[in-house]
Amino acid sequence: MISTRVLSLSALLCVLTAPFCLDSVAAQTVAAKQGFHAVRLPASFFAGNRARLLAELKKMGPGTIAVIKSMPEQNRNGDSTHMYRQDSDFYYLTGVEEPEAVAVLDADSNQAYTLYVRKRDQRREAYDGARLGVEGALKLGADKAESFPAAEESLKSVVNKAQRVVLVSNFDEDFRRKMLDWIYPFGSDNNHSSHKRILVDGRHIIAEMRVIKQVAEIDMLQRAVDVTIAGHLAAMKASLSAINEGEVAGGFQGSVRSMGARFTGYDTIAGAGRNSCVLHYLTNDHDIEAGSLMLLDAGAEVGYYTADVTRTWPVSGQFSKEQKAIYELVLKAQNAAIDLIKPGRVHHEGFDAAMRILSDGLVDLGLLQGDKDSVYKSGAYSRFTMHGISHWIGLDVHDTGDYQMETGKRGGRRVLVPGMALTVEPGIYIPKDANDVDAKWRGIGVRIEDVILVTPEGNRNMSDKLPRAVKDVEAVLKKRD
Repeated sequence: MISTRVLSLSALLCVLTAPFCLDSVAAQTVAAKQGFHAVRLPASFFAGNRARLLAELKKMGPGTIAVIKSMPEQNRNGDSTHMYRQDSDFYYLTGVEEPEAVAVLDADSNQAYTLYVRKRDQRREAYDGARLGVEGALKLGADKAESFPAAEESLKSVVNKAQRVVLVSNFDEDFRRKMLDWIYPFGSDNNHSSHKRILVDGRHIIAEMRVIKQVAEIDMLQRAVDVTIAGHLAAMKASLSAINEGEVAGGFQGSVRSMGARFTGYDTIAGAGRNSCVLHYLTNDHDIEAGSLMLLDAGAEVGYYTADVTRTWPVSGQFSKEQKAIYELVLKAQNAAIDLIKPGRVHHEGFDAAMRILSDGLVDLGLLQGDKDSVYKSGAYSRFTMHGISHWIGLDVHDTGDYQMETGKRGGRRVLVPGMALTVEPGIYIPKDANDVDAKWRGIGVRIEDVILVTPEGNRNMSDKLPRAVKDVEAVLKKRD
């Protein structure tokens, strides 16, 4: 069950950001007792998702099953593996967090949900921790449960009896090949018989289920955003005395982990100076030059839901004239795009509005030459903008769901509806080696990103407690020891 002890946002923003908040010591005490450690969505959430998928399976006709595979463990190096994180689709339907599991949903059965899990193993559990086993699988809501390796034949039998198999095995190629061998046995005349087994890629079905966030998901996403905000403030504080980018990245990562974020939703991007112009800069170990900008793109994951927030600030505590000009142009574009996020508007409208503002602004600043209409139509602005400005967010940082779709028909622009969660993140990047640009602009990279929820009335900026305006950013930076 989800913890009902929710830490207030004001306390969250104090935690690990002293001396920004006089009540930081008290807030840290509260966070230690509450925080967001081990919060998870309730079993009813996963059961509801399975029921929705079963309804889709029934529409396909009798004999339809869905087979959903857990994320395989990933090798890091040698005999070491990365810290395990479950596949989002599998988690969305089961709530199961361990590897080597398979879920089967049978639309024709009174016991619709079967969960196959690892066998209990006292020795391995002494090394790796407790396993669910059959008993644990049943407690998590399975109608039936069996354990591997004995369950292999049972799973194969279920697949062979089906007329239609909806398969979700996004990242397990070995399992996918095994399923293909079972569904289309080598040398069989299955394709020529009266009974032709059909294989369906189930990823798109679940992706569309995940686009519209449920109330419990929105609550969890907000928690992830709140922890992320505190992490960004801690990183801003760290940057005031940091010599290296790693200190800034560490300020964020240490803060969010201490507040219950077992993972970050993606590798932290902490680029200073010229590195702020590298879109997915992950090294985070270069020295910080005096007077440079710091770009931090970082999101905490809480209860499997991730935030995605970017802020850019001057490590000196105050923007230079050129830095401020670029920053305010990006902020103007972001605000225009956010204003267009509301039910009935098309997702791509925000991009178009932001790009027009950036293009015109780059002309005004002398970074692009020509009349504004011609420059915009030519796409010349893309030299300094380079990327889109929005994506879905939820269980994955780039969450699932189509963008080019309208009322179920591919090819159209997707219309926004309440419950969608997305980012807005325009940016301008002027590389250090852009020798045809006035030197005063070179090495300035600015991105501003927030998490936006589409509401019936319009939208809600879920990360608006993290300062964006120049004066507010500088005010935070002035609160030094």
